[in-house]
Amino acid sequence: MSNTLRKWTHIVPNEISCVVLFQLLFNEDNVIGNRLGHKLFVHFFLLDWILQTDLHCSNMPVYKLRYFNNPRRGRAELARLILHQAGVEFEDIRFPHSEWPAIKPSTPFGQVPVLEVDGQVLAQSNTIARYLARKYGLAGKNDWEQALADMYADNINDLLNAAVPPFMEKDPVKQKEMYEKFMAETIANHVVLIEKQLKKNNTGYLVGNDLTWADLAYYAYFSDFLEVKFGSAFLKDAPLLKALIDRVKALPNIKKWTEFRNSKYPEEN
Repeated sequence: MSNTLRKWTHIVPNEISCVVLFQLLFNEDNVIGNRLGHKLFVHFFLLDWILQTDLHCSNMPVYKLRYFNNPRRGRAELARLILHQAGVEFEDIRFPHSEWPAIKPSTPFGQVPVLEVDGQVLAQSNTIARYLARKYGLAGKNDWEQALADMYADNINDLLNAAVPPFMEKDPVKQKEMYEKFMAETIANHVVLIEKQLKKNNTGYLVGNDLTWADLAYYAYFSDFLEVKFGSAFLKDAPLLKALIDRVKALPNIKKWTEFRNSKYPEEN
């Protein structure tokens, strides 16, 4: 059995996108079939596995992620990245600020993003991301890895909160000064710490040997926010962090989502 095929047999059946499975079964260009050279066997193998595990597409959860349509991608992007990396379908609902007064009372804490799961509502951006990461195998392979991934991902919230004062500043001169201080102190110090962790872990990832939601969180913040707004100079002395960002950016599902997002929401770039 190929490594690719073996990987599929270890995924919890009820957590797989039916669309992904159907593509594997019926796509003439599927990677597994081409690699093995006998697509028919692969098709029957997957179909038999689906039937044995009693997978029903109707039982797949229906996800609705709600967030503002501006500014940029904000605190909902990590959940989007996790869902896209996992190959899970969801409704990406973005609404204008003018609709917020009507939507706000329906949220648990008067905040977004919120994730609706089969009609139930979950709030807090990292709670949403953590839930999805655990559900789709991106939380770490054991309790310790999960705790470390939580630690690094939660720390991104500290960085986001630290950027709020300069973001909210109305005076352009003061705002520029505040951003410069933020980059020179908060970000510069944090980059050193993350570079140290990547060197210590020595796998190319923040935690363990595989991708976790912590890596996606750092990609979302450092690449999607800081690089776009301030350029990449802050990474000049952080080759391992830059390599992590580039590695995540090159993941097929992330690359596909990024290209689609940039074309559909050009105002966010």
